[in-house]
Amino acid sequence: MAAASRRKTVWVWVIVLAVFAGAVWVAVSTIRSSLHPLSVIEDPFPQEDLRPEGSEEERGPVNFLVFGQAASSNQTLSIFHLADGRRRIDILNFPQDAHLVSDLDDVEGTLVAVEELTGARMEHVMLWDLEFLTELDSTDITAEELTEHPEALSADDVWTSVLQEALDTQDPGQLQSIARSLTPYVAADGGLNTGRITDLARSLRHVPAANIASCKLPADMTQTQRADLVEYFATGQPTQCAELF
Repeated sequence: MAAASRRKTVWVWVIVLAVFAGAVWVAVSTIRSSLHPLSVIEDPFPQEDLRPEGSEEERGPVNFLVFGQAASSNQTLSIFHLADGRRRIDILNFPQDAHLVSDLDDVEGTLVAVEELTGARMEHVMLWDLEFLTELDSTDITAEELTEHPEALSADDVWTSVLQEALDTQDPGQLQSIARSLTPYVAADGGLNTGRITDLARSLRHVPAANIASCKLPADMTQTQRADLVEYFATGQPTQCAELF
């Protein structure tokens, strides 16, 4: 039972990251069949001297800046935060009317703004075509609706749908099929290659489902809230981003 629970927890994160080959111990041969299973975003990062330093610890915190794209433009923005020690995953969702990041189509500029806001390094960048939602049983949105009303989707709604679908699916084979079907909808920076994906998946094997959560950032943050957000990324306190706001 415990082993099955661990496998399912990893699958939740695998689907969210579009690690299409599945849990490392189930399909490692498939994961290694490609040096880079995801489409590559070219040069999403600014000059190195303008960026915060990242953790050099083996199991230090890792942050993903995640864009959701619909109707040929970026519509949603989130941070996937793997906490120090890799025992907690938080998804921080920016509201669509956030004034801190005004031009989501400027990926590099948005990354600079987010790193300045959080004081934390975004190690990876991902771009999801939100049409992937049409592949999920838990959503009834059509591709036409996405094209006509891309503003109707919020980041928290998107990732809640993905997490819920993963948690509701019991069959590992079905989870692997879901993850594989989502791969064509994802692009990532060149550093998120097969080796990196494998290492991350292994380090997250023991994250309990109760330690996977999300929160929505305020559209207008006070100076105190900004300081608390920087402290959260720097120290891991509080343990859940939702406790900040």
